[in-house]
Amino acid sequence: MKPDDVTVKARLEEVLQSIICPVSGCWGLHGAHCEYYHDEGSECYVLEVWPVAFEEPEREGCTGEDTDAAICYEFAEFEFGETIKLVSLEHLHFSQRREIFEIGWKEEGQDLELRVHLIPQEVDEI
Repeated sequence: MKPDDVTVKARLEEVLQSIICPVSGCWGLHGAHCEYYHDEGSECYVLEVWPVAFEEPEREGCTGEDTDAAICYEFAEFEFGETIKLVSLEHLHFSQRREIFEIGWKEEGQDLELRVHLIPQEVDEI
């Protein structure tokens, strides 16, 4: 029996919210670009997530000459303590080359996976 996609996606999003970053507090602060799909190759339901880039606001009274207009990323560190309490992880893998965390577990006979990227995806503006 195929699970309800809305329910599976909501569960993946719930677990995603448990991954806390001490710098930003949570995913909701600046947002994220998410793609939900069923990965036929690995037979799992996936929520793939990229942080949203944002420009750090200029400080009051600053001319801009003495600051670097660097792009900030929502996450500096990840904390998986709450995630481990929420689900029984089957795997937690970090690929430095691909700059991604892959977090997988089973629920109700289905394989679920979060693929959390560290670098924002270039999303075309429509």
